[in-house]
Amino acid sequence: MKRKPFDTRVRFRRAVCLADELDDFMSHFGLDARLHEMKILEVWKDAVGETIAAYSTPVELRKNKLFVSVENAAWRYELSLRKNEIMESLNKHLNKNLIKGIIFV
Repeated sequence: MKRKPFDTRVRFRRAVCLADELDDFMSHFGLDARLHEMKILEVWKDAVGETIAAYSTPVELRKNKLFVSVENAAWRYELSLRKNEIMESLNKHLNKNLIKGIIFV
């Protein structure tokens, strides 16, 4: 896979926001997906509550779909009924509309 060169000349001639530059850097090297996964792990318990967090764990974020491991079929059914609520809560805690779908496994 051929990557576009990271142009530093433009950045040295103007003031830049460090947060934006870090996001660009992470995206350029393909690390932004892992960073989002780490953020999801951090906010999972607050976003879904202690009870749901005790029976489920986010596993992977792939193409804006969050894969969540659930302890058993009863909890998988319960969480599927609350899918939209969980998605909204997670996006609110992440401060961006990152998650477009959830798949419970």
